[in-house]
Amino acid sequence: MKLVVALVMAAAAAMSACAPKDFSKEGSDAEQFTKDESQCRSQVRAMAEQERNIDDQRRAVFSGERERYGQQGLYTDMANQGYKYNVQRLTARCMEARGWAPKQNGPIPMPKLTW
Repeated sequence: MKLVVALVMAAAAAMSACAPKDFSKEGSDAEQFTKDESQCRSQVRAMAEQERNIDDQRRAVFSGERERYGQQGLYTDMANQGYKYNVQRLTARCMEARGWAPKQNGPIPMPKLTW
């Protein structure tokens, strides 16, 4: 279980390393951005890892039934996607708290409709 979490963490870190830099701040340079982003990612990684461990322990309780019916892969994929989204969201909030504003890339996205 810990090996899976470690592999997911490594994959998330690798994917985030090549993510586009979508923040800007007047009067700041690339060095300051790299420093702030590094600090934010380390803070977020620690918090997200703790939350992920708790979630993995909760899911482990029901994994036997899911494996029995062949659904474990779906739950694993959903958990990985949720983890990735949380890391991105928390990193963006941390960067905004440090004064970095998100860049608008392309057209304004359509709002999600809930029916």
